[in-house]
Order: sequence, then C-alpha cells, then structure tokens
Amino acid sequence: MKRTVVVLTQEMDLTADSVIKVLHDMDVPVFRYDTSYYPVSSTLTYRLGPAGCTTELFDSTHSERSISLEDVASVWYLRPTAFRFDDALAGPFREFAQKEAAHAFGGVMSGLPVLWVNRPDRESRADYKPLQLRIAGNVGLRVPRTLITNDPAQVRPFHAECKGSMIYKALNSGLIREPGGWPGGLFTSAVTRLDDDLLTRVRFGPCIFQELVEKAYDLRITVIGDRLFPIRIDGLDEDGGRAVDWRSCPVGFDGHLRYSRVDIPETVETGLRALMGELGLNYGAVDMVVTPRGEHVFLEVNPSGQFAWLDDEVEDLNLRGAMAEYLAAGLVR
Repeated sequence: MKRTVVVLTQEMDLTADSVIKVLHDMDVPVFRYDTSYYPVSSTLTYRLGPAGCTTELFDSTHSERSISLEDVASVWYLRPTAFRFDDALAGPFREFAQKEAAHAFGGVMSGLPVLWVNRPDRESRADYKPLQLRIAGNVGLRVPRTLITNDPAQVRPFHAECKGSMIYKALNSGLIREPGGWPGGLFTSAVTRLDDDLLTRVRFGPCIFQELVEKAYDLRITVIGDRLFPIRIDGLDEDGGRAVDWRSCPVGFDGHLRYSRVDIPETVETGLRALMGELGLNYGAVDMVVTPRGEHVFLEVNPSGQFAWLDDEVEDLNLRGAMAEYLAAGLVR
C-alpha cells in the first residue's frame, strides 16, 4: 500500500496547492488538513496496547474522511491555523481545552516516526531572527551589523556606526491585521531620518535595525532536503534604483522584477547547509544580498516560505516537483 503524505496547511495556500497537484499526478495519496478543524469538527484517537499503538484522525469538516497515521510517509507543516473550539466554551474552560488540544494533537503527531518538513518545535525555534543571525555568523556566513532594542537611546549611535545607511524590518512576519480588513505587510525600509517622534516609538516595542548593505542583486535560495535552488532577483523601485525590499517592487510587466538562475560559491553553500543543520530544518527560503564586490550577505531564512510564484517566473525550476518527490520518499526505513 502506498503511504500517505499529510499536508498541514491553511485551506488556501498556492504553494501547497501546486505540490499537492504533483503528488496526485504521481499517484501519491495526500491528506490535506488544517489544524483549525480540531477539535470542533475532527476527532483524534490514539490507542496504546501490548501490540503497539494505533492512531486515527477522523474529519467531517467538508466531508467525512479518515486516515490511519501509521500509514503516513511524511508531514509537511506549512503554516496551518490555530485550533478552533465550540463557541459555548469560554474563559478558563476554553483555556483548558486549548492546552489539552495542543498536548493531544502535538503529542501524537510529534511521536510519528515520519519525515517532518519541518518539525513544528524546530521551526518555531528557527524562526527567531537573532538566533538565525548568531548561528549564520558562527558557521562562516557574513551577516549585517544588527541592533535589536526597545531603548531609543541605542538607535542614534548605531545609525552613526552604519554611517547613516540603516534599515528597519519586522522581527516576525510583519503582518498587521485590522479588524474587518485584509492584513497589511511591513516591508524592509530605509531609515532616512531619526527625529524624536520616531525614536520615541521604539520604546513601545522591540525593533530590529540593520546596516543597509549595498547590493548588486538579491538572492532567494530555496532549500529542500539536501538540494539548494538559488535564484537571482533584480528588483527596481519606481525610480529605477535597487529596491531596499524587492517584495515592495511594483507588480506588472514593466521590468521592475526579474528572476534568473545563478550559481553561489561553494563556501556559501557549505555555510547554508551548516545553518540549516544547526536550526534542525530540512526546508527553508533563504534571503541573501550580493554586493557589487560579489560578497554574499545572509539576511534571514523563512522556515515556511512560499515558492509557487518562483516556479511560474523561472522556466524549468520545478520546486513543486522537488518538494513532492522529497515528501513522497519520506524516511528511509
């Protein structure tokens, strides 16, 4: 019997969609599931006895279906949403139910002897930017000067240390959700002025500032298992200059964003493999900058980054195929 790939993700995710389609074409069974279905419209049953353990996940969210978790080859953890509970539960009862659900679902799933991409506990740890930067520096990758603080008095000296070339970015996703509206994103931005009003706001929440690294181009390196897929990104702002954050470039057919294959030095590849090993990740989307002198500077790694759009932009890249093959293989037993 062919073993199943479990994809834990939101109901709408283009990257998951693209990989699942390839898995279906490969005739690999897939069980797509969002953890928000649990426990309100799903049941998870775990039995342990002299003959071993059996586990069944039954879901009736859209239609009745079930899976024996002993038949799983791999689990792809791609930003599923939070557990959802009956509206009748409130206050301390909801809090208790949330903790119990986390221990039940997390405990059962993490005990499966399968390939995880990535294990949630490792991904949660790896998501911390200060940790990423420290490890990246330790394994020989160049990292930018960095200041993380909620002390306004620390910012001006750091700005001077960077000779006035400094950026601000979010420590986490950068998404801001307004009630009743679409989430907005905070892009990496150059800090062009340091007035008192701006510095005062630093006190209200920790900020990450970094030196603005002069760039020839950006790199997005998708890591899937032991394979690295480096893509050069040339992002131009509306004035034709190098964009501080290529994600903020105007979208369209006017040449503001260009993608192409590129090779990276062996030393950088070695450093990235060491970084992923130290973080315990087997998948990640790495962002780097290449300077006009050809130096490669590590910025961050997103343990659950998207890649569907890159397959659309770069001919024969086939990240979706690489991920599908990796998930289908599971752990070698």
